[in-house]
Amino acid sequence: MSEGEKKEVGERHPAQEGDPLAIDYIFHPRSVAVVGPSPQFGFGAMGTSFVIAIQYMGFEGGLYPVNPTYENLLGLKCYPSLLDIPGPVDHVIFSIPVRAVLDVVDDCVAKGVKSMHFFTAGFSETGEEEGAELERQVVQRARQGGIRVIGPNCIGIYCPAAKISFGPGTPRAPGPVAFMSQSGGNAADLLTSAAPRGIRFSKIISYGNAADLNEGDFLEYLTEDPDTEIIAAYVEGVRDGRRFFRAMRRASARKPVIVLKGGRTESGGRAVFSHTASLAGSLAVFKALVRQVGAVEVDSMDELVDMLLVFRFLEQPPAGRGVGIVGGGGGFSVFAADEVDEAGLKAPLLSQRVQEELRRFTPVAGSSVRNPVDTLAIMEPTKLTDTLCLVASDEAVDVLLAHTGFGWGPGRVATAMGLDLDGLMEAVVDVLARAREAAKKPIVLVVATPPLLEATDYSLRFLERCWRRGFPVFPSIPRAAKAIARMVAWREMREDSPR
Repeated sequence: MSEGEKKEVGERHPAQEGDPLAIDYIFHPRSVAVVGPSPQFGFGAMGTSFVIAIQYMGFEGGLYPVNPTYENLLGLKCYPSLLDIPGPVDHVIFSIPVRAVLDVVDDCVAKGVKSMHFFTAGFSETGEEEGAELERQVVQRARQGGIRVIGPNCIGIYCPAAKISFGPGTPRAPGPVAFMSQSGGNAADLLTSAAPRGIRFSKIISYGNAADLNEGDFLEYLTEDPDTEIIAAYVEGVRDGRRFFRAMRRASARKPVIVLKGGRTESGGRAVFSHTASLAGSLAVFKALVRQVGAVEVDSMDELVDMLLVFRFLEQPPAGRGVGIVGGGGGFSVFAADEVDEAGLKAPLLSQRVQEELRRFTPVAGSSVRNPVDTLAIMEPTKLTDTLCLVASDEAVDVLLAHTGFGWGPGRVATAMGLDLDGLMEAVVDVLARAREAAKKPIVLVVATPPLLEATDYSLRFLERCWRRGFPVFPSIPRAAKAIARMVAWREMREDSPR
C-alpha cells in the first residue's frame, strides 16, 4: 500500500455493522488518557506503569495522566479530570478505585472518547450483585455514548505498530503473532516468555470480564487483520458459544489457531468464575469443538509458546513423522529416542548408505550413527554440516532435531581456550543455516540450559542468534517433540478435511 493510500491512525476502519475490522480503531488511538496514576508506590503505581509503558514505546500522540492530586507526572502535565484535557481523547485507561468509575465514564461520554479499558477490578468477577450491577451500568452508559469497553479487570492492549503497551520494556518491534487472553497475567507472561525466543506480536489483547467486547469480537477481528498470521488464545469462559466457534472455524481455515482452555477441573472452574466471572463450561465439549473446527489445543502456557515457535519459524510443516536426531552423549541418545516416540513421532533407523557415510568422519568410540546420531561433531562446524546434511538425505527423515548449546561447560571451556565465544556461536548458526538450505528439510534446535548464571547468559546469547536466523529453539527434547507432533497432526488434519 502506498503512503497516499494509507488511512490516518484512528480512521483506518469506520464502524460498519458486520465488519470485524470496525473495532480496529481501538488498537490505533491518536491520544490516550490514563486515569489514576500516582508517583506513590501502591495501586496508583499500576496506573503509572501504563504511562511508563506508552512513553517507552515512543507513542506519538497525546498522552495525558489524570489525577487531581498532582500537577506533573513523569515529565507530563497531570490534569484534574478528563474534561480539563485540551483537544480530543480517543482511549482512556482506568486505574482508579471501583467506586469512582461511573463519574469518569460520564466524563468519557462528554469528552467523546472512543474506547475505555478498565484495569480497575471489583465488578462481576467478585460474585456480588453490587459489582455485577455496576458493570452493567458501565456498559449501558458506554453504549449510549458510542464507546467500546475492554474489560473490566484486565491489562488491555499491546499493539507495537501503534506504540501502545500495557507494560514497561515490552518489545517495540511488531510481528505476525496475535494473542487474545481472558487473563492479564497470562497475557503478560506469554510476552515475557515468548519474546526471548523470537516471537513478536501484532497485538496482545487482555479482555478480562468481556462485559462489552468479547472473545468473539476479537477472534473475528484477528481473522481479518492483515498484520496477524498466527492466532493464539487463552479462554476461560465463552459469552456466546455458537458465535465463538463459528469464528474459530473461519479463523482456522485461514490461519493457525492455538487455544489454551482455563478451568479444566472443578477447582479450576471455581477459580475461573472468581477471576473473570465466566462459566468454564464442559471441557469435553470444548475439546471436541476445538478439534472439529481445526484449531490446535494445548495444555499449558509453555506448550502454547512452543506451538507459536514452530508455526512462526518452520516455513512448512514436516512432511511426515520421521525425526533425525543429532547430538552428543550416550544417555542423550537413549532418552531422545524414547521422548520422540512418546510424542507420537519416530526416530527411524538410518539407511545403511547414510550410516556408512557418517562413519567416514565420525569416530567409532563413544558415538553412534544409527539415529539418534551421537557425535561430538556437534562442536565442529564443518563436520556438523556434513552430519546434518547426511541425516537429512535419508528418505525416512522428515525433520532434523539438533541438540546443542553453549551452557556453563562449553562456555567456560571456550573462554579458557581463548576462543571468541560469540564468533563460535555465530559459526555454529551459520552451519545450521547452510545445512537447512542444503537439506531442504526443517531443523529444530534444543538448547538445554543448567540453572546457573553463566549458562543462562551463554544460552540467551546463542538463542538470540538462532531465532534471528529463523530457528525455533526449545529447552528440552520432549517439548520440541510434542510441538513437532502437534504441527504434523495439524497438517494431516487440514489435508484430510475439505476446505
